[in-house]
Amino acid sequence: MKYLIQLLTISFLLQPIPLLADKTRQNLHNIPQYEVIDDSYQVCLSEQLYRQLLNFSLYGVGKPPTEGCFKANSGAKAIILQCPESDIILCQFRLESGGTNTIEVWASKVMLREIE
Repeated sequence: MKYLIQLLTISFLLQPIPLLADKTRQNLHNIPQYEVIDDSYQVCLSEQLYRQLLNFSLYGVGKPPTEGCFKANSGAKAIILQCPESDIILCQFRLESGGTNTIEVWASKVMLREIE
């Protein structure tokens, strides 16, 4: 009887867990996918740099960042990582261009369109 219980325990532990795998796979498919609308939008490597860019572009305050900001490639795939609430809603994205290069940047969500 002891060996039967051990055998049943081992066979149970070796069983795949389809519910967990299916749920993980389903969650990956439920993450909204976006792409950059066109190449006229600038992104920055940090929230602070993007706010500096906005202050200069919108209000003429300060100077634009000299580095750390650049134009996003049109059609680059994007996943939104976070959009902290503050006076202006900015988001952190993971951009993928060309299928291999990924970079995390900050910008406004208006530069994206959802893709299916």
